[in-house]
Amino acid sequence: MKVSAKVTFLYIERPPHGFRYTGSVWPRIHYLGNVDTSCRLIFEDGVEAFDGDTVELAMGFLDDTIHEARIYNGMPFELFVMDIKIAEGQILNIEK
Repeated sequence: MKVSAKVTFLYIERPPHGFRYTGSVWPRIHYLGNVDTSCRLIFEDGVEAFDGDTVELAMGFLDDTIHEARIYNGMPFELFVMDIKIAEGQILNIEK
């Protein structure tokens, strides 16, 4: 399954260094009130995001079957790392 999404990374209190999201990141995805599983954010080559940036990227899952029946185009979701909300997003396209 191929999923594309628009993700806005939130401003997070952190030391003053240039933290960035790039390459491949594995946060937890929360949606529909009860889905809480890991997902992979896949950035195109040369694309990176800092706090406050909005980017379009691909998403992957370890087990697509959990998500195939639940996600839909336009669905909002939240991303977390260690119970810290790092981003909010919206599913743009799904190819099964």
